Amino acid sequence: MDSKGSLTEREIAHIARHQRENGVQRLSCHFSWPEFCDERRCFHQEFVYDVAMFAAARGFPWFNVIRASVIAKGIFPQLGAGLDVPKLLYLLRDALSECLPNLTSVHRREFTQFLTDTCITRRRLLQAVVGGAANMSIAQLHLEVQLPPTPCPLAQGTDLHEWEHQRQQAELTSTLRKMEERLRSLREGSRVTLGEVDVPEVNQLDEEGVLALVRAAVKATEGQMLASLNREASLLNDILQLKLQRAALATRRLHNPAYIQTHLQKRTEGFWEKDMASVIFLKSHFQLS
Repeated sequence: MDSKGSLTEREIAHIARHQRENGVQRLSCHFSWPEFCDERRCFHQEFVYDVAMFAAARGFPWFNVIRASVIAKGIFPQLGAGLDVPKLLYLLRDALSECLPNLTSVHRREFTQFLTDTCITRRRLLQAVVGGAANMSIAQLHLEVQLPPTPCPLAQGTDLHEWEHQRQQAELTSTLRKMEERLRSLREGSRVTLGEVDVPEVNQLDEEGVLALVRAAVKATEGQMLASLNREASLLNDILQLKLQRAALATRRLHNPAYIQTHLQKRTEGFWEKDMASVIFLKSHFQLS
């Protein structure tokens, strides 16, 4: 057994009652550590302590706790880069058969599971430690980013961009209001006049005369109606463009052209369909006539 002979059952029981740091130091005093002479020795000692304390916590007899620490001390230096999983399993099996042949089946299963989980799931980490990665230095680069100074807030007044935004909004709103007023006047006013139609006396009209008078009136007012409808369509188009410009200006701060286009289309579809449907219908009716 690789110990100085001073690790007795009474001593290991006393070590198990210590805090971790004191327990590692006291347990390490009972072994010689020729395997490593650098920082890896500390990892080696902590590994032995953890295995021994696991055995003690599972109720192993104290002499088996001592043997568990001996197994851990012998296994750790062999966990280098050249040890793959099958070799590691063989190593654990041989160590258990040699040092702990009289374990109960329950303790053997628990101890085997603990060593397997510790050495296999943390295999790469243990290989790095045993291989000397603990002594590798890590160079860290310090990156410093200097930002421009924050300007002082305005004591009074309006930001230039905000002022320009408000001015453009006011101009568009004023122009739009004038266009809508012209459209309202056009729709409420008379679209045609019958001054060019010669209307005879009522007692001089028969059925054919009435039909002829109606045809003459329609022919005389057709050009006036088409011109009026064209003016209304032009006003509707101008109003639509102004509304699009005003909405785009209001949402420019979002910096999302796709969002603006999609939502403006939804907002203006109803307006365009409602106001233009009657114009298109009347215009096509007079053209067909």
